[in-house]
Amino acid sequence: MQKMEEIVIIGGGGAGLTAALAAKRTGSDNITLITKDHLSYSPCALPFVIGGDIEDFGKISSSIEAICKNSGINCLLEEVLSIDAEKRIVLTKEKEIRYNKLVIATGGSPAMPPIKGTHLGGVHTLHRIEDAEKIMKAVPKAKTAVVVGGGAIGLEAAAAFIERGLKVTLIEGLEYVLCRLFDPDYCQTVEKKLQDHGIELIKGKFIEEISGAGRVQSVKIAGREIPADIVVMSTGVRPNTKLVEKTGIELVGGGIKTDEYTQTSIKGIYAAGDCTITKSALTGKPVPSLLGTTAIRQGTVAGINAAGEHAVFDGVLNSMLLKLFDLEIGRCGFTEKDAKAEGMETVTGRIKSSTAAEYYPKGKWIEVKLIFNAKDHRLVGAQIAGGGGVAGKVNLLTFAMSKKATVEDLIKLEYAYTPPLAPSHNPIVLAAENAYRKIKRLEEKDKRKN
Repeated sequence: MQKMEEIVIIGGGGAGLTAALAAKRTGSDNITLITKDHLSYSPCALPFVIGGDIEDFGKISSSIEAICKNSGINCLLEEVLSIDAEKRIVLTKEKEIRYNKLVIATGGSPAMPPIKGTHLGGVHTLHRIEDAEKIMKAVPKAKTAVVVGGGAIGLEAAAAFIERGLKVTLIEGLEYVLCRLFDPDYCQTVEKKLQDHGIELIKGKFIEEISGAGRVQSVKIAGREIPADIVVMSTGVRPNTKLVEKTGIELVGGGIKTDEYTQTSIKGIYAAGDCTITKSALTGKPVPSLLGTTAIRQGTVAGINAAGEHAVFDGVLNSMLLKLFDLEIGRCGFTEKDAKAEGMETVTGRIKSSTAAEYYPKGKWIEVKLIFNAKDHRLVGAQIAGGGGVAGKVNLLTFAMSKKATVEDLIKLEYAYTPPLAPSHNPIVLAAENAYRKIKRLEEKDKRKN
């Protein structure tokens, strides 16, 4: 009889490898990780290698086989062909592997729109090291680049090409770049930074065709033909769910549905990372995340639970950070538009401040926007932009939001101060005070009406 593996994990990305290591730390000694990839790396780092901020791909990658060997995890560099959930068997080209618990971490793949010419040489996605290596080889001979898609990776790719001396056009089909993540005022701050560095923005229009004879030469859009030696298609990611489509595992919104334990609709089978649809920590409703931090958190919970212990995944606030040239920008929770879609009346608090004392010569600007539910005063969203100090504040506000902090809680926030590192009046507290005054005026107005 085929030996049963205690835990089998499909996928060696952030979610899968994290699940394997979490299961090992929890005490499981019989873990098999199956992956087609030889390397573990962060896809978020790829634009920064292209732009030259990171020296080479060796700095961002490591051998999955070596990690597994050092951790006592069995690693199979193979492709999984199918899953038999009833018999608890994973089938590869070489083996049938029986499992007790299964973690599916098959990730996502770039979503390519149905546009003529995407097959041409010089047209790339930017999702894997192989993609970035091809782009790097093309850059020395290129003069022009077109990036399609104004999400985080698209913006970082555009900035990377500017750093490499190319003429860059960025195309976003919606009204603003990053418009699903930030409110228009913050989107416009990003757009200005891109334009200040010479990037041409085309918004609210979709490309009609990518043209060339074997290799890309131009992109056609709205009656224009834009020269392009390189095209990067950054038009989203779709969950990889093909393996589970005949297993009976429930899908929702195009991804694998999981519960608070990251368990799928079939007991003993867990899922983590970009292949899943998770839940909002604010509403409990299904939402996509597609963030590396989410994959790591889900992978940790899946690995612990597969190993027989108890861990809970509380959902996501989709906190994210972005650095474009000298601009830092971050967010968590709802935008004002999101909150309105949930039927929520909101009050915002805003402040423009500094990362240092106002009299200290090297302080950088920072702008904080906090979004509160007017009814219960809870913090439901935050957006921050500036020349520095954004990451720590986004992380703090994410934690506050996860603990259901109110405007009154943030007003009472205790903080540290020293002139070179922080002002004596904390910008989060100032923004909360700004919102609190608005809430009180709104409540007084309602009292007078009644």
